[in-house]
Amino acid sequence: MTIDFTAILLCFSALLSFVLIWYIIQLLKRFLNFQRQLDDLIEKIHEYAEHVDVVYNMENFMGDPTLSNLLEHSKVLSQECDNFRTFYLHQDDEEGEDLEEEIDDA
Repeated sequence: MTIDFTAILLCFSALLSFVLIWYIIQLLKRFLNFQRQLDDLIEKIHEYAEHVDVVYNMENFMGDPTLSNLLEHSKVLSQECDNFRTFYLHQDDEEGEDLEEEIDDA
């Protein structure tokens, strides 16, 4: 009787481990996809800000208040994206360092 219970428990444990590993892999794929899309978005915003800056500095549009406001808004948006990216990457680094410290302490 105990052999049957142990075998069932072992099978359940193996199945649970398989499901958890599969789930972690799916989460990592989603996370990496999100990170790649976020990097692309930030790059596009930087390109847009540079483009508006080029247009603003053209002789025809020099000093136009609408373009000046658009340029300032683009710079602020670009800076916010950089801040988010820095915070987001810094949080990942801190979590990784905390995990490494816990492993070293064990």
